[in-house]
Amino acid sequence: MSEASLGARDVDCLQRGASLLGSGGGGDAHLSALWLSQELADGREVRLIDIDALEQGWVLMMCAFGSTASVAIEKLPSGDELRRCVGTAERQLGVEVDAIGVVEVGGSNALMPFIAAAQTGKPVVDADLMGRAFSRLDQTVVAAGELTGTWVTAEAGGAAVVVDGVDARTAERVMRGALTGLGGWAVLAYPPIAASIYRRVALPGTVSDALELGRRHEAGIEAGDDGIALAARLGGDHLGQGTVLEVYRYEGNGFARGSVAVRTADGRRVLRVEMQNEYSMVLRDGEVVATTPDVICLLDVHSKRPIQTGQVRRGHEVAILTLPVPGRLWQPDVLPRLGPRAHGVEADPVRTHADQRRRLTR
Repeated sequence: MSEASLGARDVDCLQRGASLLGSGGGGDAHLSALWLSQELADGREVRLIDIDALEQGWVLMMCAFGSTASVAIEKLPSGDELRRCVGTAERQLGVEVDAIGVVEVGGSNALMPFIAAAQTGKPVVDADLMGRAFSRLDQTVVAAGELTGTWVTAEAGGAAVVVDGVDARTAERVMRGALTGLGGWAVLAYPPIAASIYRRVALPGTVSDALELGRRHEAGIEAGDDGIALAARLGGDHLGQGTVLEVYRYEGNGFARGSVAVRTADGRRVLRVEMQNEYSMVLRDGEVVATTPDVICLLDVHSKRPIQTGQVRRGHEVAILTLPVPGRLWQPDVLPRLGPRAHGVEADPVRTHADQRRRLTR
């Protein structure tokens, strides 16, 4: 496939896939889906192009949303933030953006690039830099120093903040501080990136994979799949199913952290799920059985919908699944910023899907 299109009919599948790849975090993809559906309500479609279709000399802009879902619910967007964010970056740098890149294919940020594309008329590239959702700007397959330049944020009231000449690690610290002054959330434009660089570093086909994951999730629900069957349909593993006994929450390193204890349905085992914005590790009777960067999902047993870390409660009946990620996330140069220790967990990474790649569409 060199080019496809995404219309209103596809938004639900993208939202489903993105929610699964959020691994319990990444923001509420449902809110972004409502926004995108409104942008496409008049029949417009957004072009989705292969990474190999990028033309020499093109410049890409990557757009994201920074906040917590609760703040976004309380302070709704005006609708023009992404257009202003891209426009501000173009004016500041004197460049014209040719295409919209995806940073994070998990959670709400899988849909933000399509909103920006719908508002600007530019195509979206079928690739991303995370392969799922992560919390920090520097948690990508690209070294922090390679994402250096001008960062732009814009919020609903019309304010914009421009930070120049910093890398992703510094931008993470500065931009999170700016969010407080901007009312708790804003959209963000990463530094423009040359098509030749994006083609070299990005994970190809991940947007198509998210769409296919969403289609499989919808088909599984319609077919009445239980947790085991749904995990198989999604290409993942079913680690267990049961009732949440306890949820312990605390703040650490500026992130919402905690632990979820689940007693299996047969009453014989206890599963513990550690979380720091996303679910980061699963233990079965004290033994580590799965860790980030593999995707860890808690699904409501009845609706089969993913439960975010901030929504899981005592008494929830859940199925615990893992989903594979692109193999690049497990390579030694990337793993230290994506593995369990990067999420505040002192444990060695455990790969559930060692012999698989998440290539659902090819």
